[in-house]
Formats: sequence, C-alpha cells, structure tokens
Amino acid sequence: MEIRGRNTFIKFAIPVIRIIIGMAFLLSGIFKLIDLKGFQGVISALGLLGGPLTFLASAAIPVIELILGIMLVLGVYIRIAALHLNVMVIIFSWVTFYVLRSRPDMLCGCFGRFLDMTFSIYHFIVLFVIFILNLLIIIEPNDAWTLQKVFSEKITAARKMLIVEILTYILIAIGIILIGIALYVNFWGQANEKGPVEMEDITLEIEGESAEDASSGAEADTSGLSSLIIDISVDQAYEAYLNDPDLIIVDVRSGPEYESGHIKGALLIPVSQLKEKLDEIPRDRPILVYCNGSSCNRSGNAAAILAANGFKEIYDLAGGGIDEWIDKGYPSQ
Repeated sequence: MEIRGRNTFIKFAIPVIRIIIGMAFLLSGIFKLIDLKGFQGVISALGLLGGPLTFLASAAIPVIELILGIMLVLGVYIRIAALHLNVMVIIFSWVTFYVLRSRPDMLCGCFGRFLDMTFSIYHFIVLFVIFILNLLIIIEPNDAWTLQKVFSEKITAARKMLIVEILTYILIAIGIILIGIALYVNFWGQANEKGPVEMEDITLEIEGESAEDASSGAEADTSGLSSLIIDISVDQAYEAYLNDPDLIIVDVRSGPEYESGHIKGALLIPVSQLKEKLDEIPRDRPILVYCNGSSCNRSGNAAAILAANGFKEIYDLAGGGIDEWIDKGYPSQ
C-alpha cells in the first residue's frame, strides 16, 4: 500500500507542481514583457549592470522565464527546464540578498508593476520552496499530462491534428488576453484622467469646489478619507509645478528608483518610511505624491497615510507617473 500510495503521489503531485511553477514563471515573464520599460528601470536601479547590459538583461530575463514556463506547463524537456529555472532561482536569491543588505525598500519587479512588491525576507522563503520543488521535478519528472508523451505515443494523425488545433486556440486566447492587458495598462488609465484645466483650477478649485472645501467636507464625512485626495494628470501636475511655489512634491518610491530619475526638487520619502517622517512635511501646504503611474499603488497608499494624519490638500499623480513626466521632457534630475 505504501508503494502504491507513493506512486500515486508521484503520478499526480509532481505534474501539478510542475504546472504551477511553470505558470508562475510564464505569468512573470508575460507581465515583465508588457511593462518592459518599467522592468528595465528596476534592473537599472539595482546598479549591478551598466548601459547595454541593463537593456539586454531586462529583455532576456522575461523571455527566458516565458520559454521555460511554457516548457514546464506543456511538459517538454522537463528536466532541462527545471534545471535552468533553478539556476535563475539561485541568481534571484543572490540579488535579493544584495538588495536587502544595501538597498532596502526597492521594487522587485517580480511580476512587472502589476504586483507592486518590494524585496523582503519572504522572497528567500518562496525561492527556497521553488528550488526544492524543482529538484523533485528534476529527480523524478513524471511524464503524466505532458505534450512530449502525447506525441511520442502511437496516435493517429487525426488525433495529433486535433491536439494542435486545441493548442492553437489556447495560444490565440492567451494572445487576446495579453493584448487586452496591454491596452488596459497603456491606455485605460490615461483615458480616465481628468481633462486639462487651468492652473487656478488645479490648485484652488476642482469642479467648482476648492481643495480646502473638499477637505472640510471630508472631515464631516466619516465614511472615509478619499475626498481629501485629488487625482491629477501629469500635465496638471506640471502646471502646478510651474505656478504654485508652495507645492511640496514627494517621491514615495525607493532610493535607487529616485536616483534613476525623479521630478526636480522632489523630496524622497519611501512609502514604507512615511509614517515615521510625517514631521518633515509641512501641513499647511499642498502635497503632491507620485510613484511610477497607474500600475503603481504606492502613491495612493502614501496619499491615504497623509489624509489619515491630518494633511488637508493632497494630490496623487495619476496616469503614467514619473515615467510619463520624464517622457514629456518635464523638469527631472
């Protein structure tokens, strides 16, 4: 019974583990490719590579993850795929160790900017688990539910053609989903930005109501603090930057990200340190917080912290964030 139970575990558990790990790396590669520029910024912020090597690494890593993920999911050259993934896991573990020692609060870019995660000790735990599970796959790569087994068996040409058709439909569906995600990331956020308004409308009035009135109204409304926070576009923020000398701009990203490019004159206060550094921000002046854009939630979290701690006039940079600011040639350093 013990041998039969072990064989049952190997028959079903190993393929399930293989598919889960494959899907994780497949999605990781896809999300990085969709936001390749953002991932390139993460690699650049590490400071380990320079110039062309940064671009090469940012393009190669997601492609390799994508290919190896597909190989594991479909069950093609399983041992080779699992072995190469473990090499990547070792490299990722070393990078995590390096960042935690020298550059805390840095965005990891594990799933692009769809999951806005920073490096932490939990990365070691996850990477260790993946390493061990990959070892199981390498030692005993059970061939259940694998494409390689299907085509190695003597099946009819009609059956093989049916399998190819099914895989083609799956790939088409994945392509449509990826196109939809790319359109959402690149256009939906910008399409939902507020239209251009005059400078006085930004700093003094939003839809006929002053920011101070909005704040006082929010104080009376105990249901939440969202009315204290006003989303503005990059163009509106630039107008405020030019015309409002009282505006305080706060970059809530990590130190390496700040060094790689930030709004000229912006203060660096990572969102993880904001609660401890509230006294460094004047409470009687308008505050603009920003990070990497609509796919980054750190500025929203920072704005909520400020609102909860009594700040009255808070602006959250919507749209493409610092990336769009730099792309438009607005003052940066």
